[in-house]
Order: sequence, then structure tokens, then C-alpha cells
Amino acid sequence: MTRYWIVGAAALLMASAANAQSVPEGYPADYADLIAKAETEGSLLIYTNLSNANLGPVVKAFNEVYPGIKIESIDMGPSEAFSRYEAEVASGVASADLVIANSIPDWMHALDGGKIIADYDSPEIPNLPEWSYKEAGLYTFSSDPMVTIYNKITVPEELQVSSMEEYFANIVSHPEVFEGKVGTYDGRYAFGGSIGYAFVDYHGDKAWDWFSSAGPLTRPGGGAGGMIERTLSGELASSFFVSGPVVFNKLDDGIGEVLKWTFPSDGTPVFMRGMAITADAPHPSAARLFLDFVLSEPGQYGVAAGNLTAYRPGVVPEAENAYSLDEVIAAVGGEENLIVIDYDPEMVANFEAFNARWGEAFKM
Repeated sequence: MTRYWIVGAAALLMASAANAQSVPEGYPADYADLIAKAETEGSLLIYTNLSNANLGPVVKAFNEVYPGIKIESIDMGPSEAFSRYEAEVASGVASADLVIANSIPDWMHALDGGKIIADYDSPEIPNLPEWSYKEAGLYTFSSDPMVTIYNKITVPEELQVSSMEEYFANIVSHPEVFEGKVGTYDGRYAFGGSIGYAFVDYHGDKAWDWFSSAGPLTRPGGGAGGMIERTLSGELASSFFVSGPVVFNKLDDGIGEVLKWTFPSDGTPVFMRGMAITADAPHPSAARLFLDFVLSEPGQYGVAAGNLTAYRPGVVPEAENAYSLDEVIAAVGGEENLIVIDYDPEMVANFEAFNARWGEAFKM
């Protein structure tokens, strides 16, 4: 009998030691309790507009450290992630533990009394740039740059510029190349509008002059994948404000033979993909554990492996066609040449007026 007690005690000590070892360096010692609770919960549900190709590498890296926690993600539109969560909670149905989405207006609603976000101070905060966690409980999964793309066959090399000021001037000066053959997101909708609003906020009235002169010659609409395909086919000569990670993901397919891309040198828009634990998370400890992991160095390498942009300082992706925010900053000559699209209340308050003016400039 005594022997079994000793064996049992030894097993408990080994389990305790293993648990202690799993506490990340620099975290408080009682983080072991959170890990234990998360492993007891055993699962986690995420609502997101990320595909498995994007999120999968992060989940894989997480499960290498915490194999006992099963993660399920449901891919949906960014606004649907919020509306579905609110509807399910209102009807008493268990819903998502975590939301990861790139919709500024929906996050602003969530922050402004939306009762969606749970307050949580991650132990990773000291390792992150301040702009990435401006609001309580709202963090950043990735910070993705927008790029300009060209069809190298139809656009002369001297017109394949990185400056947006030169770019818009070229559209007007060379209608034989660009008229009716320039793509971008539709600025009357949340994603494209957020980019356009931040671009105008950065450049001021000059941006409206550029939009008004070049806008009527463009063909806004559709997503990044469509803009890339139409630019590759020659239907479009160029597209601007295209999601960089979508472009980078396709470079492995050899599109670089036809497609040139560049970070805008006079202001590269960077879109923050928000991430937060939900207020009524059924598995709050597992959600905290996963969120902290995403913010950690291994988690950010997982973000990069999913062809999104790791923003934690010091993370340098291994893949040839993956970029960290550090690398974007170096490429554009400094942080002053980034346009970080953040959670600006004025953006939401002025969105209707901006959309109307954008539509007028682009003749839509």
C-alpha cells in the first residue's frame, strides 16, 4: 500500500514539475494555475475571417506546447463573427471564446458598449509595441501592410514606382497604360474605407486631390485575390492598397515573373487584425492561454508561417516570401512612413461623410 502511495506521490510531483516548466519565461509563477485550468477546459472556439492556411501554423505551434487543448475555428466574414457572437449570447447559446477579425468599425462597436470584449492584461504586454494594444482587452494578431502591384509586361518599368504621389500622377499622365485598368478596394465599405480614411488622415488634402484626379480612371471593387488575378491576366495594369500577405502567399507560385509589387514609400498602410477574448467565453482560461501564445515570440513566428505579418519586435520570418513589420519598416525607411490603421473613433463617426466623398472622387 505504501509503495503505491509513493508512486502516486511521485507522479503528482512529476506532473507538478512539468506544469511549472511549461510556464513561459518572464511570466508570473501563478500562470501555472491558468495553464492547469486551460487544460481542464480542454478546448477553444474561434470566430475569424482567417483561413486555415493563415491560422493553422499558429494552432500547430500552440498544440506542440499545449497538446491537450483542442482548437476549432470557424471561418466567416469579419462582421459576421461579431453579429453571430452577439446573437448567440443573446439567445443563451454557447458561442466563441475568441474573435480574430480585421474590421475596424466592428471592433469600435465592441469597445463602445458592445459587451463583446473581456478585459485581460496579457503578460506579453511589455514585449509589444504600444499601438498594438491601445484598448483594454483588444490585441493585435497581425499587422498587415498594403502594397502596390503591377503587371510587368503591360506597365513600362519607369512607371512601376513606389511613391503613391508619383503613382497617381502616372495614372493621369499615362491613360494609354492605366485608364480603366487600375484596381483597388471599394472605399465605401469597411475594409477599403478604413484604408482610404487613414491614408487621407496621413496625407491630408493632397490625398483627396490624388483620388479626385486618378479615381475616375480606376475600377474599384473585389478582394485582393481578384485584383491579383486581374492584374496577372492584363485586365488590370496595376492595383493599389492590395493586402500584402495575399500577394506574398502567391509568390511561391511563381507570379513574380509577371507581377511586381512594392511597399508605398510615402506611406504604407498597415491594417491591424484585432484579437480579443469574448466577454462570455465558455473556455476563458484556454482563450487567455492561446491569446498569450499568439503574442509570444513562438506565436508570432506561427503568424509569419501563416503568411501574415508578425509585428513583435525581433521576429524575423524564415520563409523567403514572408515579412515582419520590422522588415517593412526598414524597407520604407522608418516608422514615420507607416500608416497604422488604428481604432480611431473619428473614423467611425466620420465614415458616412468619408464614404460619400470617396464615392464622388471615384465616380461611383
